[in-house]
Amino acid sequence: MEFRSERAAIATISETIVKCGVSLYNAVKYIYSLGTDDFYNCSIKDALKVVLNNITDTDCLQALGLRISNNKCQEMNSPEYNKVLSLIVFSFAVRIPALKLVKNGDDTMTEDQIHSVYEQVIAKGAENYNEIVKESYLETKYLVKKGKPIPPFSADWYKTYIYTNVPELSAITNKNMFLLGFVDVLFAMFYSCMEEELNNLVISLCSGKEI
Repeated sequence: MEFRSERAAIATISETIVKCGVSLYNAVKYIYSLGTDDFYNCSIKDALKVVLNNITDTDCLQALGLRISNNKCQEMNSPEYNKVLSLIVFSFAVRIPALKLVKNGDDTMTEDQIHSVYEQVIAKGAENYNEIVKESYLETKYLVKKGKPIPPFSADWYKTYIYTNVPELSAITNKNMFLLGFVDVLFAMFYSCMEEELNNLVISLCSGKEI
C-alpha cells in the first residue's frame, strides 16, 4: 500500500494497536472496580458505551467517576495479573494479518508492511505467556490468504489465564462472576470497534489522504 510515509504509517498503526491493548486492560480494571461499591451507582451500559466510543483512550472511564485503586482492584495487584497486558496486546498482534483485508481502492498493504507492524507490536512488549493465546500470526495469515473467516475474538484465553494463574479472581464471588461474565461481551465488542478504527486509520495514512 502506498503511504505518505511508510515508516510513520507502520509506527502509527503499531502504536494504535498497543494503545488499544492498554485501553482494554484498563477497562477491565475499571469495570472490576464497579463491584466494590459503585455497582448500583453506574450504568454498565454507559460504561460499555464510553469504552467502545473511546478505544484508544486508556482512561476514558474516569469520565464516569470511576477510579482504579489498589483497594478496589486488589485481586489484580499481582505480577501474574500484570502479564495480562502483554497477553492482550499479543492477542491483537496475531490478528494483524487481517490488515490485508483493508483496501484503498484496489491497493492493500504488502506482506512486508504487515509483518513490520507485527514486529513493532511484539517489540513493544507483547508476549504469549505459557502459550495461553492459541491463535498465531501464521494461522491468521493463512486464513486471510485463503479467504477463510477469522474466528471471532473472544475472552476465552483471558479466562483460562485467570483460572490457572490468578486464583484470587477465579474464586466464586459476586465480583469475580460479574467480571468473568462481562469480559465475554467487552472483548468481542472492543475488538470489533478496533477493527473499524484500524481500517479508518490505514486509509487515512494512505498517500493523498488526510489524517
